[in-house]
Amino acid sequence: MNDNPPTCLVILAGGQSRRMGKDKAKISLGGERLVDRAIARYRPLVDRIWLSAASDFDTGIDIITDDPDAPGGPVGAIYTIAAHLPILCPEAIGFVTIPVDAPFAPDNLIGRLSAVPGCAAAQGPERLHPVFGYWRCDIVNSVRGTHEIGEQSPSLHWLTRQCDAQLVEWPDEAMFMNINTPEDLAEAETQI
Repeated sequence: MNDNPPTCLVILAGGQSRRMGKDKAKISLGGERLVDRAIARYRPLVDRIWLSAASDFDTGIDIITDDPDAPGGPVGAIYTIAAHLPILCPEAIGFVTIPVDAPFAPDNLIGRLSAVPGCAAAQGPERLHPVFGYWRCDIVNSVRGTHEIGEQSPSLHWLTRQCDAQLVEWPDEAMFMNINTPEDLAEAETQI
C-alpha cells in the first residue's frame, strides 16, 4: 500500500451545457475562461490534474474521455476515470472531482475530501454536492460492476450512497454555486 499516494484532480468539463447554450468551460468570468480559472486555482494543490472532456480546450492538460459503455453524465465520467486512473497514475488510490463551472468552491476542498479513507462528498448546510467528491478507484470499480450496460444513467446521489461516501460538511452553500445559466453567470460576476 502506498503510504503517500499522489493527490489527483479531475475537472469535470464534459457536460452538454444545455441551459447555458454554450460550453461552460469556455465561458469567461472576470475576463478568464472557467476552465483556465479552475486549472490555475487547483494546479498548485495537486500532484496530477486531468480534464474529463472531449477536448483540452487548448490548455495542454491531459484529457480522459468517457468510455463508450459508461452511462451518461458525471457518473459515467467517474466510472471511466476510476477504470483508467490505475493505468495513468498507478500509485494513485483515488481522485477528487470538481465541476468546471464552480468558481467559488472552498480552498480546502481537495485536502478535506482526499483526507477521508473511503469515498467522500461535499455537503453544504442545505444539500449534498456530490460532484465535489473524492472517489477511490477500487470502490467505484466495484460499484460499476453492479450497473448493467444500457441501464438508465444513475445519479451522483446514487453513486454516493453505493460507495458509502462520507459527507464532509461546509458552512456556506454559496461556495458550491454552479454557473448553469446566463443569470448565474451575471450573479457570479458580481462576486469576483
